[in-house]
Amino acid sequence: MEDEKGKICPNCGEVLPGDSLFCVKCGTKIEENQQVKTRNSKKKIGIIIGIVLLFVIAGFVVHAIRTSNLKKELMRDWENVKGENGSYILCILDFSEDEIEYRVETGYFWLDTTIGTLEYKVIGGNTIKVKQYEKWKKITVRFNEDKTMMTLTPALTNVDDKEEWFNFD
Repeated sequence: MEDEKGKICPNCGEVLPGDSLFCVKCGTKIEENQQVKTRNSKKKIGIIIGIVLLFVIAGFVVHAIRTSNLKKELMRDWENVKGENGSYILCILDFSEDEIEYRVETGYFWLDTTIGTLEYKVIGGNTIKVKQYEKWKKITVRFNEDKTMMTLTPALTNVDDKEEWFNFD
């Protein structure tokens, strides 16, 4: 292919004299009817790569914001009441930077105890990984509209499919 200065090498993009049979830079044979790359097509490829990179970076930024927002919501006081017939126990999930403390409070301080402390990581806008029995378990976290109720699927503290925790602040 020719531009206003001469032929353009389809391999390296070098501008060549109009009567060239071979590229002086890379040695590629130049044929008259050959489809070749022009400098404009290189610019288009550069623009496409730039746009793709922009979307990838934007995706990482959105992911980081959603992850940070979930961590902020988790770091509130989450409670659940268990029991029946006038005998109730307050269960508490207390999230720190990288651990979840699961404890119970009975109203009698000598019976209050920590059931377990679990390592966790926020891995998405609504997903955490929790280390239980030396294995990482994925848990989906959902909040109601006013963020006073949190649903964990599957349940973290029992064998149910899901469990609900409440924030009364």
